[in-house]
Amino acid sequence: MRKPIYQVFVTQESQPDAQGEINTYWTRVGVAFAHNGKSGLNIMLTPGIAVSGKLVLLEPREDSGISQDTASA
Repeated sequence: MRKPIYQVFVTQESQPDAQGEINTYWTRVGVAFAHNGKSGLNIMLTPGIAVSGKLVLLEPREDSGISQDTASA
């Protein structure tokens, strides 16, 4: 099986805290693969997940032992 070239995330911003800072929470919802010999991507979303809002594609990280789910940015 081919390796995905991107991981797919949705982002959600928090309400400002007491200092006025806003956190962004990232949730991985799938992966993306290049088409075979053509331009474009196939995006595979995790079954059973409801997705709305902005999708963000990021190249997979080498340190895959650390989850990017709900990490602050």
